[in-house]
Amino acid sequence: MPTGPEDDTALPMQWDRLGLVWTAPAHSGRTGALQPTPLLLDDRIRVFTGCRDADGASSVWWVDLDADDPTRVLGEAGTPALDAGAPGTFDAAGVVPCAVTEVDGTVRLYYAGYQPPGSAQERFRVFSGVATAPVTGTTSFTRLRDQPLLRTSPDERLFRVVHSVARLDDGTWRCWYGAGHEFRQGRTKLLPVYDIRQMSSPDGLHFPDAGDVAVPLGSPEEHRVGRPYVVHHERGWRMFFGAGTEKTTYRLTFADSADGTTWRRHDGLLGLDVAPAGWDSEMVAYPAVITTGAGTFLLYNGNGYGRDGFGVAVLRRPLPLIP
Repeated sequence: MPTGPEDDTALPMQWDRLGLVWTAPAHSGRTGALQPTPLLLDDRIRVFTGCRDADGASSVWWVDLDADDPTRVLGEAGTPALDAGAPGTFDAAGVVPCAVTEVDGTVRLYYAGYQPPGSAQERFRVFSGVATAPVTGTTSFTRLRDQPLLRTSPDERLFRVVHSVARLDDGTWRCWYGAGHEFRQGRTKLLPVYDIRQMSSPDGLHFPDAGDVAVPLGSPEEHRVGRPYVVHHERGWRMFFGAGTEKTTYRLTFADSADGTTWRRHDGLLGLDVAPAGWDSEMVAYPAVITTGAGTFLLYNGNGYGRDGFGVAVLRRPLPLIP
């Protein structure tokens, strides 16, 4: 699908950093907080995130933030909401939350399930899983199936992970996902190559074997665009995502769409880059955006893919849709 350069007439969004908010609690035996994924619950935001063990395998934990002041922690998990799968399963090497949505009295968690590499030409494989919990009990999730949610295809062979879902007015679903089939040799390591794709579903559980490219790689230097977090914006859609090269690692950007299928990318207009110093001075990654009565907030990771936890910024200057 077509993308475009930044709009020369538009002022960038303005986000004020509120700081690092949460990392894995000491009692958990885990570290960090990868890919924060929020769910609004009355007076609080329940944020699901991936916390790593000593071997680097992630499990899903949660923390509750005040909906009026998301720097204020109201509570946190004592045990994982979802652990890695059993040995030999598609998610045995770790699970990371990606999208969460309410469906008819339940909460559905779409997550990334990691596998060890299949050869020396790979670093990992990652595919979508899905788990559910009652809307009143999202401290623990049960897998809906032991197999990946999405089947692989030749050009979606190594990575195929749902990151955003939307239930449309006609009852059908649309999802946006990261997909790819190769690693590229970089200067010091293999680099995963993937882009952002989209497809429709009758129920959010059954999908076609392949989708369409929504946001391609933007330059020969880019090797990944990923974690698309899609929200309704004005009369269209806005997709927040990360883009990375070997030199710059992840930076945040966004794309706009009038219909949710044709996207225009706007590098330079997000208004939140790496900080001069501190926990997000080398990388900003894995965005999620949520609006409460107190404003619109951006949750994101910093250096080391969430090594220190996740932080939050508040939107001070919005930007109209530019499809």
